[in-house]
Amino acid sequence: MGARNATICFVLILVLFANHGSAEKKCWGNTSGSPLCVGFLCKATCLIGGKMFNAIVKEHKCRGPALNSECYCYFCDK
Repeated sequence: MGARNATICFVLILVLFANHGSAEKKCWGNTSGSPLCVGFLCKATCLIGGKMFNAIVKEHKCRGPALNSECYCYFCDK
């Protein structure tokens, strides 16, 4: 088999058997309620969640009024 035929065969194998779904990174948001949301505690909560989900924390913030707030985390796959 010539070099050109081998190259074409290799490219066809890659195209036919490539897993295109794994290249897509998925992102999602998660909230956790607490009586009082403080910035550094929200960040720590999100980092722990990122370790559990094997994800990267893209954003973390406290939402809602001070005494009845929730911690919002935005994760993306590694």
